[in-house]
Amino acid sequence: MARILAGSLAKWIARRPLPEEDREAARLSHSSDVRQLVMILAGMEVFLAVLVDRMFPPALRPAHLTLEALLILASFGLVAAMVRHPHLVSPSRMVLRTGVLGGITLPRHAVRSASRTMRTVEGRGVRQVPGESRSLACSVGSSVNFCIELAEPLSVELGKHGTVEASTIYISVDSPEAALQAIRNSTSPG
Repeated sequence: MARILAGSLAKWIARRPLPEEDREAARLSHSSDVRQLVMILAGMEVFLAVLVDRMFPPALRPAHLTLEALLILASFGLVAAMVRHPHLVSPSRMVLRTGVLGGITLPRHAVRSASRTMRTVEGRGVRQVPGESRSLACSVGSSVNFCIELAEPLSVELGKHGTVEASTIYISVDSPEAALQAIRNSTSPG
């Protein structure tokens, strides 16, 4: 995870473009609410780190400032990972991402329909929706606002939680309208 945070932050600062394979796909940003919250908290941490550092004895200040710098860099790295890993929609596939918490790749032809929705699903990352055996959520936070219905169940590996045959996937997108348009504009090949 540290490699993803550091790499994303370095590429974000350097304004490096996304990899070639992602350029032809429609990019859908996600998790703006989480990004904004993390940025506010990181900004407050910068201010508070200086104030709190004055309470430490001089011998401990370098260690404290090092820990604070790592915390602040990790916060900005998290934001960068979410920005640099958007959802992707192309004629051949959909890639649903969470930044550092995993993702799901599915064939574009597997998508039957998509719609706006608003609900809360406990947890973070790719996870099963409680009480719905064939539903997954793929988001950084617990709020999701977009629903993807699959034509037939897709087998998704959830690590230690086993495999789920998913027919519905809930995600978070910054613009549900843009997501609907991207899905409409992408047609499965053949």
